[in-house]
Amino acid sequence: MNSRVLLGVSAAAFATTVAGAAAAVPPATSADRVTTSYGSRSSLAPSLPIHIDLTAAEALTQIGKIAAWDVTMQSTACAMPDAGPDAGFDACTAGGVIEVESGPGNAIIASDNTQEAIGIWNLDKTLNGVAYPTNITKAFDFLATHPGYDAWQVAMDPGPDYYSVYNCGWGVRAVMLYEKTTGDMSHHAYGETCAQHIAANAMGLVTTNAELLNVGPAGWGASGLWRWGDTYSEDAAMKATAATIGGAVKTWIEAFPSRLATEEWAMTGAAPYYGVIESYMKENPSELTAWVTSYGPMLGGWIDESMPANPNDWTDWRNAWNGWNMIAQFTTADVLGATAGATNEATATSILAQLVAQANPTTGAIPGSQQRPSTEAESWITAYLVYFGLLQVVDDATSADAGAKDAGEKDSGVTKKDASVSKDAGAIVFPDAAQAVAHPAETGSSGGCSSVGRGNAEAPYSLLGLGLPVAFYVRRRRTARR
Repeated sequence: MNSRVLLGVSAAAFATTVAGAAAAVPPATSADRVTTSYGSRSSLAPSLPIHIDLTAAEALTQIGKIAAWDVTMQSTACAMPDAGPDAGFDACTAGGVIEVESGPGNAIIASDNTQEAIGIWNLDKTLNGVAYPTNITKAFDFLATHPGYDAWQVAMDPGPDYYSVYNCGWGVRAVMLYEKTTGDMSHHAYGETCAQHIAANAMGLVTTNAELLNVGPAGWGASGLWRWGDTYSEDAAMKATAATIGGAVKTWIEAFPSRLATEEWAMTGAAPYYGVIESYMKENPSELTAWVTSYGPMLGGWIDESMPANPNDWTDWRNAWNGWNMIAQFTTADVLGATAGATNEATATSILAQLVAQANPTTGAIPGSQQRPSTEAESWITAYLVYFGLLQVVDDATSADAGAKDAGEKDSGVTKKDASVSKDAGAIVFPDAAQAVAHPAETGSSGGCSSVGRGNAEAPYSLLGLGLPVAFYVRRRRTARR
């Protein structure tokens, strides 16, 4: 099968740790509510001219490792150190997915992580034939008492907010993927409630001077809402609602296009951009190419991770920021096609290469950045690797009967023009090298897959329309680094 050539990084340049599982993002503190800029936004690969050529089969293997790792991240206890009343939910946390593999973040059990894991387990069943029925049942049991649509309580806001809308963007995706994979509709009400939550609350997050903290989740939620309405005929009216939300996000971007290259909380300006394409543009396709041509060049690329963050701890989430830039660049490439979108494709594959190079060879999971140890893998950031990167590599021949497209997988609804680059085209190599930095305390060969490429499917495998319900938990929140 054809594969896309992915920008390479030297195995020696990076140490291990790949994509893991689903994730829960702690809500933002007041200090987080300041748009930040982090390092350079170079869209180039590391300087060493070694390419990584990841095949669809290798991407599937890595997804399988991450799905298995997610099982180890699922809480089996009712009492976790920080998951009781002070987390906003006084209920058993068994079945929820833990935020971070080790350290302080290990005390967090969140809804978004849990929803992302549900999706990954269903993906593994569809793509690799490995089922996780017991884990999925326990995860939904957890969501029954810690639903994503109540995540605003964790953020300590007076009512529905960016955090609950973000979580519901994952919630509708988790339910859609579960139903497509199993045919079981017993959890449909959860997804329906998440969809209604987005429809009722996302628009209120988007105002002229709104922060990325609010507009990014609104765009993400709108993309999931459109997919929900497109999947279930009885909720088809939700597509128009999603497009209206997406239209407001589009106006926000157009007012200050520089917003596309900013970062705040767990997102970059690529999140609202992606949301516009997957909601507003679904109902206004005649505007798609021109808009992407105008605004795509303003997206960020690889966000430098060569220096430690301040503070240098598990809240260094630059891999999450790079994940959002990656999916926006991949989506732009799919819209523009092989020629016009070649730069976007190269940028996205470069980011993917640098994330895959951090993978733990055993678990496939990745930490928050190159500066963090491989023993500190984060479930939600690993989930970003799966949804925003590895699924872009899986080609249609592999996923044709997987139900992925109908569920909103990699085919986020953007029609693929011939955006793939044949493996025969050779490696894409960029000369700028500065970002190749190994994990400080690690040695050895690069983990995960030895190659990365995107299949040239006519319809991308886009789970992005799917997702997991919602972040929940502990008050341990990220503190702003800038």
